[in-house]
Amino acid sequence: MILEQISIFRELTLPSILLRTFLAMLIGGILGYEREKRHRPAGFRTYLIVCLGSTLAMMVGLYLSWLTGSDDASRIPAQVVSGIGFLGAGTILVTRQNQVKGLTTAAGLWAVSCLGLSLGAGFYTGALVGFAAIWISIRILLMVDKRMYADAKLVSLHVEFTKIGDLSAFITFAKKQNCTVEHLEINRSSHIKKGIAVSAVITLRFSKDMTYPEIVETYGALEGVIHIESM
Repeated sequence: MILEQISIFRELTLPSILLRTFLAMLIGGILGYEREKRHRPAGFRTYLIVCLGSTLAMMVGLYLSWLTGSDDASRIPAQVVSGIGFLGAGTILVTRQNQVKGLTTAAGLWAVSCLGLSLGAGFYTGALVGFAAIWISIRILLMVDKRMYADAKLVSLHVEFTKIGDLSAFITFAKKQNCTVEHLEINRSSHIKKGIAVSAVITLRFSKDMTYPEIVETYGALEGVIHIESM
């Protein structure tokens, strides 16, 4: 905790304000850039501004505490922690395949706001360690997550068919492959002009491990299957 021991950076001085602002832009920008590359709803600028705004909110709390002589500098920052949830909720999407997307982005926005609060309070070490942990979580652990789900026995698929009979043939084929249908949700499609009569969310339990590409290739080649993707 070297920076915290330097009085000029510990107190709310011009050098410390500049340092906290710079670190907020740097940390928020790096995390946002990773999301930007993956074409997520919130990217580089959003993360940077959230981190910067949180830092400013924390410094305002400290300044008002010093100005009024109050011992409570957490009133404004406390609203950031709860209020950022509304911004994060806007990044969570439910697709027409009933897939939930944007949870990691929403969690990242909340986490980066906490980093901003740490920087605004002058807790540099905590902010930098937290940044490293979050970076590892969204970058390094992504590879672990992919490896964990590279082979799967229980898979949910969104499949679009030309007619209801093709869905029956799909299920019959799956059972012949010793698959168990764990869940089936059928939706009449509104894209009749495109040749899609029915879509379904099907959860299959395989008797042996199969990779997602193998599943999509095998079942996507069946007659009447227009589109198939793992969920």
